[in-house]
Amino acid sequence: MNRSLLSKFIIIVLALPALLLPGACLAYILFKGLPVLSGSFIFSATEGLGFGVSSGVLAQLLGSLLLALAASLLATPFALGTAFYYCLYASKRQQTLLAGLLNMLQSIPPIVFGLFGLIVFVHLLQWGVSLLSGAVILAMVILPMLVLNSIASLERIPAQYTEAAQSLGLHDGAIISRVWLAQAWPGILTGQLLGIARALSETAPILFTATVFSGVVWPASIFSPVTTLQTHIFYLAQEGSRQEVIQVAWGSAVVLLGLVAVFALLARYLASRYENSQRLGVE
Repeated sequence: MNRSLLSKFIIIVLALPALLLPGACLAYILFKGLPVLSGSFIFSATEGLGFGVSSGVLAQLLGSLLLALAASLLATPFALGTAFYYCLYASKRQQTLLAGLLNMLQSIPPIVFGLFGLIVFVHLLQWGVSLLSGAVILAMVILPMLVLNSIASLERIPAQYTEAAQSLGLHDGAIISRVWLAQAWPGILTGQLLGIARALSETAPILFTATVFSGVVWPASIFSPVTTLQTHIFYLAQEGSRQEVIQVAWGSAVVLLGLVAVFALLARYLASRYENSQRLGVE
């Protein structure tokens, strides 16, 4: 065996677990959860009798979507403002410090954000366990990712576009609205979709700040709690001795995976279209 074949063999051996293990995990979840799915399971919100025995997960589905969308709406203005400052006004040193800070914030465990939200928003500000508390905490979790994605989208814009706008005497606000956003909006929107998918994947932050197990279909106000698929699965998993409850948990897991996949695939499709349009523009 020559060195080329040996290198190829080693790479394949190292790559296979990274492909097979997540694939096997996904296949097992689908195997356990798909038999539970039905129209009534997804689109009904009437609680059954007993802990976790529910005739549907519509309330949890709506709660998950509401929290993720609210977090994205809250985080987006701050993400864009930070990205515009980074590209317009920050010095090289400030850009380095800001990039380092954002990467550090991304590495903070989400449960730490949840503990912060419990102390500050739930108790200190007395927002209680509520939609507002959970949305703000999730916005904090996804904010670094949104900022970095926005910066990357703005940096892909050819420098001559900005230089031409400046030579025409456009002020910073006009450059942002007429040049940068017009060119970078597909990349920025892709980041928003990925941010929503990330928010849908988080459990620990909202476990402390936003959710109850049941009894809520739609929050009465921003200071009311919600119920979500993430915490629904968490609570059900604690009742491992009851088979009917575990079946509901598997079904809820498939619904959550499908929800995350929808936003992730939309983001991937949009990113692919954006890259193709950029390539055609360059050519």
